[in-house]
Amino acid sequence: MSEQEVEDLILFGKNAKRILEDPIFIQVMQTVRDDIHLSWSQTNPRDSEDREQYYNLLKSMDLLEEKLWAVADNAQIIKIKSDKFVNKQKGV
Repeated sequence: MSEQEVEDLILFGKNAKRILEDPIFIQVMQTVRDDIHLSWSQTNPRDSEDREQYYNLLKSMDLLEEKLWAVADNAQIIKIKSDKFVNKQKGV
């Protein structure tokens, strides 16, 4: 992996973390979750198709957040390994 690719992955992860910690993103995600939950709660208990659709929407939102956190965490690990490699090259 080239140095530029490593830097790009680290930047990608930093951006993912910035998004996840952004108050607007957090508020929007919660609002959407609340809207989905409200819509789900207003469905007929026998309407399993609609209820399943709302469930899948909530799971999709969870997956989105999980993937963003994975990108952020992976970037942090890459940065640590990169820093160790650079320090080793410098003899530190």
